[in-house]
Amino acid sequence: MSWFGNRSADRLRRMLQAIRNRDFALRFPAERMKGSERKLAEEMNDVISGFREDLIRQERQYGQYEAILNLVDSALIVADTEGNVSWMNRKAISNLCGFSITHLSMLDAVHPDLAAGLKTLIPGHPKILTLNLDGQEERLKLSMATYDSEGSDVCIYSIENVNLLVQQSEIEAQRKLIRVLTHEIMNSLSPIISLSDMLTENNRQLDEDSTEALNAINRRSKGLLKFVENYRKLSRLSQPHPEWIRIGDLFDGLRTLFPQHFIAFRIEDPDIQLQLDRHQMEQVLINLIKNAIEAIDKDPSVTVVTKADHPNHRFMISVSDNGCGISPDAVDSIFLPFFTTKSGGSGIGLSLSRQIVNLHGGTISFDSTSSGTTFTITLPFIYRL
Repeated sequence: MSWFGNRSADRLRRMLQAIRNRDFALRFPAERMKGSERKLAEEMNDVISGFREDLIRQERQYGQYEAILNLVDSALIVADTEGNVSWMNRKAISNLCGFSITHLSMLDAVHPDLAAGLKTLIPGHPKILTLNLDGQEERLKLSMATYDSEGSDVCIYSIENVNLLVQQSEIEAQRKLIRVLTHEIMNSLSPIISLSDMLTENNRQLDEDSTEALNAINRRSKGLLKFVENYRKLSRLSQPHPEWIRIGDLFDGLRTLFPQHFIAFRIEDPDIQLQLDRHQMEQVLINLIKNAIEAIDKDPSVTVVTKADHPNHRFMISVSDNGCGISPDAVDSIFLPFFTTKSGGSGIGLSLSRQIVNLHGGTISFDSTSSGTTFTITLPFIYRL
């Protein structure tokens, strides 16, 4: 009996050690045993097998959850209240540092305000943080939730780039405003034009001053009507019809339109193909290049550069000039409809360009100093299989 007890106690210790170490490969050879010893070994094997199946089920479930979280379009970071990071999804790794971090303070490498912004979050109270990252203004939506883990709070941080969403909201609001304004203005101008035409043609007894005044009203009303009609383009922009476009072909056409010696085209890989509405995207680039040409005086230089950001699936097109830059007073209004710094300008070129780029799922931004301005188009880079 002592022998049986010692053997059983030894097996029990081995089983507990295996459970403690989460080593569920242990199995006792019950088929070589008899009686109570065999029955005990079989029960111990069943316990270990149950733990093993639970572990496999948990790992499978964990893998499913991780796969789902890696598909989320926001950067997710799990950390304790001290800022120690225990997990990040792929979006967080690729869009932030490019590597896994172990503490929130390491986000200072991205921007000094990012980690500080996360640490001041309150659950259920997201906030928008505007940062300048790699020369581009990015608006990030920061939010945080907490849960209890073994008596300690664990924080789940979400970082979402909302540049595109903000631009879409702004553009839609502008289009609605333009539709209302143009409708009301045109409804008011049409009868004024008709009335002035009728009075000028039918009333021969008008003195010279009255006739001249009516002609001025008629002329300016027609000019204003044409002016307003021009802005209706902003609210009637059609959806793009994308197709696979070789970048080299797109810029070959632009070289023909802009043969000036001071315009340089630097196409990184002309064989790259993007899903674009060629006519719309050409119009955007024509607007940007024309603006660049008009911004320069002495020793003119305009550079058009393309660059593929393969890891982040982005394709960038930049148009740079060596002009005097955009006035600080105009920086916040540059994409607004009707706003222009050029005499005789319509003020719809950049606004229309931003709408087109936005409809392609991209963004357009600019960086301007006293020595020049660069406009950058960022488009989603979908590989053609």
